[in-house]
Amino acid sequence: MVNGISAAIGLVAVLSGLGGSAHAATPSASDIENKTAAIERVLQGEMTARGIPGAQISIVQRGKVVFTGAYGQANVEAATPVTKQTVFGINSISKAVTGVAAMQLVEAGKLDLDRPAVTYVDSLPESWKEVTVRQLLTHTSGLPEIVDDNVRAIDGAEPAAAWAKVQELPLNFPPGTRFSYTQTNYVLMGKVIEKITGRSFSDFVRERQFNVAGMKQTGFAQPAGTQPQVASLYTYMTLLMKGMKTVGVERSKDLLPRQEVMLEYVYPTGGVQSTSTDLAEWVLALQKLKLVSKGSLEQLSKPLTLKDGTSRGFNASVNAYGLGWPSMQRPAHPAITLIGGERAAVFIYPEDDLSIIVLTNLMGAAPQKFIDKIAAIYIPGLNVENK
Repeated sequence: MVNGISAAIGLVAVLSGLGGSAHAATPSASDIENKTAAIERVLQGEMTARGIPGAQISIVQRGKVVFTGAYGQANVEAATPVTKQTVFGINSISKAVTGVAAMQLVEAGKLDLDRPAVTYVDSLPESWKEVTVRQLLTHTSGLPEIVDDNVRAIDGAEPAAAWAKVQELPLNFPPGTRFSYTQTNYVLMGKVIEKITGRSFSDFVRERQFNVAGMKQTGFAQPAGTQPQVASLYTYMTLLMKGMKTVGVERSKDLLPRQEVMLEYVYPTGGVQSTSTDLAEWVLALQKLKLVSKGSLEQLSKPLTLKDGTSRGFNASVNAYGLGWPSMQRPAHPAITLIGGERAAVFIYPEDDLSIIVLTNLMGAAPQKFIDKIAAIYIPGLNVENK
């Protein structure tokens, strides 16, 4: 496993334009044509194998967008094609946006990551008063869950009632002792940002990130049908729930429409909608230090460390987590791995000056499992696991 700090520094070098590949030769027309064919072969093959109705892809290399594509259907029933303007939900990639918003406030001297969250939101219960902002951002707080795996509020409650209810529950573990991915962390992080700025989370992020980066199609959750360019969401799975957790999955041979309701209080945890080209502009804005400084980029990508000195992530592959920025720490070609809803992914390869964005409208598409195959077209010697 590569050292987490050195990987973070590598990311800073690439995002701030210090990568060693800046003077690489301009690719020839035939090379571009070959890469295009290879990318489309991989992506369309995965769409067929996984039953993905529609997808977008954008690739950033050496400070430029080198590839964009739109494939399949945004709405199957209406046979509406995906275009480069089609908007997709990006679910938990929103947490990476929230992390950037937090670091903007740190840079402004308005937020201290190691102060208790109650410093900024003073109405929290006694049992939450030692939880720090950093622990919220790294999912090491121990806070109980406010939504279930279907993004339904606890006990089916309205936002205010759900927020009151979750504060009555005990902590799952002492803060800083474990990693547990919990949406409550980012619901509270949104409240911290709103208290500090005196503005809605969506307004602050829109002004400080989307507008600065030129993300003209990006906004916050609007259901398909209420906004023409939002892709409809589909699934082949029905979750079997026990309480707030998934205990099983029923699979269908047929594509099932899936309604996804994102209320404003969960915007910081999963409410952003965007396009692959807009997210490419977000990556470029980070590269050009338009959003945060080099030091903040290092903070965002640096893997968390628990009190026992170990790091944790989602699984053996995505095995580390920073300030809303998960990553693959591995001996060769480590990657920052922003993943959302098993349907969207942004991979940044710090040592290779490469970023790949894939958005789909299928819950369960899991693009994080095949992005390495696309990256291997640009990175000779990348060992693609059989996923």
